[in-house]
Amino acid sequence: MFALIWLAAQREFLLMTLGVCLLHECGHALAMHLTGAGLREIRLGAAGMQMRTDTAILPRGKLLCIYLSGPAVNLTFAAIFWHISLELAMLHLCMGLFNLLPYRMLDGGAVLRSFPRCEGFRRIACIFLTVGMTGFAISHALRNPVLYLMAGYLLLSEFLEPDTTKKLPIA
Repeated sequence: MFALIWLAAQREFLLMTLGVCLLHECGHALAMHLTGAGLREIRLGAAGMQMRTDTAILPRGKLLCIYLSGPAVNLTFAAIFWHISLELAMLHLCMGLFNLLPYRMLDGGAVLRSFPRCEGFRRIACIFLTVGMTGFAISHALRNPVLYLMAGYLLLSEFLEPDTTKKLPIA
């Protein structure tokens, strides 16, 4: 994914995007530290970086704090930069909102998976979101292969990856 973005984007935009991602992950890392969860591993994947901790021993409140800290950092920086740099504000806004989507490997999916009764709703929501976003993009003639690849990847990962309830990713 990074290689596709590197080919499509200008360096300044790429560096801003990497900074936004780094701040997002720093939000998770700070929350892990403050809750005493600790960091076990960092993985790089097609959807970005995932930080893992052993979530089986944490109460739900601490988990939710960790899961929501990354998007909260992005939404806070979006508000801060709104009148300073609209482009940077929009990057933070998009990163924060994107990570709140209910897909398994995103923060919103981790939040919903911490409530077992929401799992059926979460999967159905992912299907409708993917179909809706793809239909919207096609109907507006958006020619962004990265967008279509990411939508397909997120949807496929919902049904191809085994469920790991003991170690939920912090994305």
